[in-house]
Amino acid sequence: CRAKEYMDSSFTDKLTLDKISKEACLSQFHFLRLFKCIYKKTPHQYLTSKRIEKAVSLLFGTDMSITEICYEIGFESLSSFSWLFKNRFGLSPEQVREQYR
Repeated sequence: CRAKEYMDSSFTDKLTLDKISKEACLSQFHFLRLFKCIYKKTPHQYLTSKRIEKAVSLLFGTDMSITEICYEIGFESLSSFSWLFKNRFGLSPEQVREQYR
């Protein structure tokens, strides 16, 4: 729970498995197994999901560009962000914003 709270409060930062597992006071391997068992997804999958959810709220609630949103939520690559977003929603971030408006 401590590590999940840390991830929730810092998901826009560059988080590594090492940093997160230290927050939980566990080895990386033990933490990874426990997290996946409890939350049914890896920490990486959880962070990606949190970031995409935040991206949606920024798409709908701000006039930030797609690139600004990408970097604001912690992605390092616009193409990775766009691919993950389209993979999840079936539309690009720009298409989602246009449909919302």
